[in-house]
Amino acid sequence: MHSKLLLIFTLIFSFHGKSQLTSNSPFTAYGFGERGSDMLAPFTGMGSCGLTYFDSTVFNPHNPATYNTLGQGQPLFTIGLNTKINQFDQGEQSSFRTTAYPDPFALAFTLKKHFGLAIGLRPYTQKGYEIVDTSVVGSDSIEYRYLGKGNVNNVFLGLSSNLLKLENTILSVGANLGYLFGTTNNERNSRLLDNTPLDGGVSWNTLRVSSLHYEFGAYFKQSFNAKHHLTVAAVYEPMQKINATNDSYLFYGIIGDPEQYDTLVQNTGVEGSLRMPSRMQLGFAYTFWFNDKRKNNSSRNSELAFHANYSSTDWSEFESSFENSPFSLVSTKLSFGFQYTPERKFLENAVSSKFYEKIHYRAGAYQSLLPYTISNSQLKDQGFTFGIGLPIITQNTLSSINFGISVGQRKTEIQNALNEKYLGIQLGISIAPSVYERWFRKIKLD
Repeated sequence: MHSKLLLIFTLIFSFHGKSQLTSNSPFTAYGFGERGSDMLAPFTGMGSCGLTYFDSTVFNPHNPATYNTLGQGQPLFTIGLNTKINQFDQGEQSSFRTTAYPDPFALAFTLKKHFGLAIGLRPYTQKGYEIVDTSVVGSDSIEYRYLGKGNVNNVFLGLSSNLLKLENTILSVGANLGYLFGTTNNERNSRLLDNTPLDGGVSWNTLRVSSLHYEFGAYFKQSFNAKHHLTVAAVYEPMQKINATNDSYLFYGIIGDPEQYDTLVQNTGVEGSLRMPSRMQLGFAYTFWFNDKRKNNSSRNSELAFHANYSSTDWSEFESSFENSPFSLVSTKLSFGFQYTPERKFLENAVSSKFYEKIHYRAGAYQSLLPYTISNSQLKDQGFTFGIGLPIITQNTLSSINFGISVGQRKTEIQNALNEKYLGIQLGISIAPSVYERWFRKIKLD
């Protein structure tokens, strides 16, 4: 089992580390990509509420203080797949784009009774767009094409520990220490539409990121009795300087065929940095356990949990050594979600419980203000989410399959401005050893 997990982890790391198109939004043209697209399927289903959710069957990289809530000796390997369908509308023009890429993946496990450890890879920023514009100059028509691609990933090591663990009160803290790496590229080309072959000018701007990154998390859980539980959580990402190197080129030649380019200007290896603003996230959750009657008059132990998360980032703090800051706004996000589990003790009551009673049912909503403007109107992102979690109870394992669906739109109040509608579908798989293959067990000889 251990060797299989290691093999899967290595293969996915190699695949995810390669540059690929992970976004199809023109809004990713700003800076070195767009953040906030690393939410795992269980949390997507609850309106992107990721700070206050934790149990032994779900790995939560969004709050590093939760790593020690996993089952003793039952590590979780988590991998996901994210598919997104975008529709862009501006006036009478409309276009569709689709992307699919691996989501965050990690291996996490507990150490002793109070510590948790995690190692994994998650996206930090994503860039992917193509914008075409034409204009008439005299008797000629000129086409301008803007393209961007690339991503910056974060390979991280996380540690959590209980500062206080009493019968009804828990206070836990944690931190993620990561290494950011990746490349993003912006291309701009222009040509006369009547030209054959398609000669024109091409500008390339490549940014290579290589820097450390860190964030801190905490949660406080208070159980008022056996049925009522309150959780408060926070995650803070301090302002950080991200080291980067910039290469810029100006070519002339047949557009789309780099082998035919003549280099006019070349400026490579320019070292600098980007100052990322601090981000504060706060979360609140209330969980209620209750006995629910079945049709045969037997009872089941059900769970209903409500979550609310808030985050804020002041993007006016963003600075770049390579360009003027494109941001000057505060970005906020407010999310709500809930989860209902008909049979909370699905492992203990695997025989008597029906399949639909073991499923986690999730739904939520969110609304955020993005750090982008169109005609001085700030862009809004809002939507609804749905999801389910399917436990795999064969051999008493904590493995599960999770689905998350988000339906939303990005828009402003400006008429005929660029609007984006999207459908996101996420699949998440958590693999854990069975109860008979627990890690870190002391072997006793009779």
